[in-house]
Amino acid sequence: MKRLLLFLYLISTIALQAQDLNAIFENCLISDTESNIARANPIYVTEIDEANNRIKTNYTHLEKLLVKATGNQSWFITQSEEAATIVEIKNVDLKSGWITLGETYAGVFNMDEGETLEFFNPFINYEIIHNKPLFKEYPTYIQDAQTNYIQSGGIIKRSNNDYVLLTPVVFGAHATRAIYYATSSDLENWTFHDKKILDTSQISFAKKEGNVFSTGNPLQLKNGNYLVLLGVEQPNGNYTSAYMILDKELKMVQAPKEIQIPAWHGEKQNSFPLAITKHKGVFRVLFHRRSNRFIASEVHEITTKDILKAFDKNQGIISSNCIQKAKNETGYVRGKADDASYLTFKSKLYILLGSEELPSEYLTSFNREYGLLTLENDTWTHDKRSPLLVNPMTIHHKYPEYEWTADHLGGFISPIIHNNYLYLFLTFGTDNPDYLLGGLKIKTD
Repeated sequence: MKRLLLFLYLISTIALQAQDLNAIFENCLISDTESNIARANPIYVTEIDEANNRIKTNYTHLEKLLVKATGNQSWFITQSEEAATIVEIKNVDLKSGWITLGETYAGVFNMDEGETLEFFNPFINYEIIHNKPLFKEYPTYIQDAQTNYIQSGGIIKRSNNDYVLLTPVVFGAHATRAIYYATSSDLENWTFHDKKILDTSQISFAKKEGNVFSTGNPLQLKNGNYLVLLGVEQPNGNYTSAYMILDKELKMVQAPKEIQIPAWHGEKQNSFPLAITKHKGVFRVLFHRRSNRFIASEVHEITTKDILKAFDKNQGIISSNCIQKAKNETGYVRGKADDASYLTFKSKLYILLGSEELPSEYLTSFNREYGLLTLENDTWTHDKRSPLLVNPMTIHHKYPEYEWTADHLGGFISPIIHNNYLYLFLTFGTDNPDYLLGGLKIKTD
């Protein structure tokens, strides 16, 4: 008996060790019976019982609507662009197929036969840290200047109980942006420091009183310093790709330098880097190419075994590929692909990809949604269920505590894994100020 129990324990341990990152996510936005990207089989109403306020649909996996959210938040039905209509699901009867509806919290639900819909519950994948913005005392003035918003700009683990989050701060309507930072001992309670690391006055090729921001988690170098990717506004308004090097005290040991890869620098370019990592001895860097209308943009990846030689001399580049061209994609990735972060989980490499969906007969938000790409045999493959991370949107009509999150999600996610949780630091949208910096927790075991 003891041997059997030991055997079962080993099998379960191996199964947990073999789990990939895709397996920790549920399908929080169910739009299709096969694939949210292709949307070949949209969900529609097949039967109506107005007297009991319930419907049936063609969706055959209703058990997914019984998956509990992190705080037992309800599942909803959405309709219309940007989920303008939102209806609570009260009960699901797996045997009969009836879905009993609760209150309509926004819009007017069209429950006629043949009408399409989506099932929606972001909180089956995450909880918001403290259900509040990241800082207990959220700064609205920094160095005597009023802030427009604060974003995430990459996270550094200096020791087991010492974390730094770089925080680009926007002043005015994207008029200027400078890099500050926050610290934490546990990734959940953060202190913002009114101490500037960098602004454009320190960058020779930047627009004076312009924008500079950090992207992706800084890369720790062999000497313990950190290489920080930068997006820098040029005098003509276009962006270019750059980097700087900080020490552990966040002092600059190398001033910002423009990356000398021809496709990613120069006044005629309009692009910036998104993320950097080292995986199996190879450095990988993601770049965002902006379009004139900020739509149909692209994400590219270069690889090299010598990152400084590649950045400074355009030498030693192994490959350079476009891995995301929004106008050629479908589903959630058809719009502005402008945010991507590397993430390593159980020795496998992933990309969290943020994209904005264009208008369509389908019902998801125009705002940014996140899916997952996995590196398999040196090829990036989408998780077919994407998007997996979606902002709460209009559910604040039922849960007022989420009103500050209801407009937007993302903008340079900073990920880190700690104590069986994946932490994601990112911005949520409001109208005043534009965005509020927050954090998500996703259980990984």
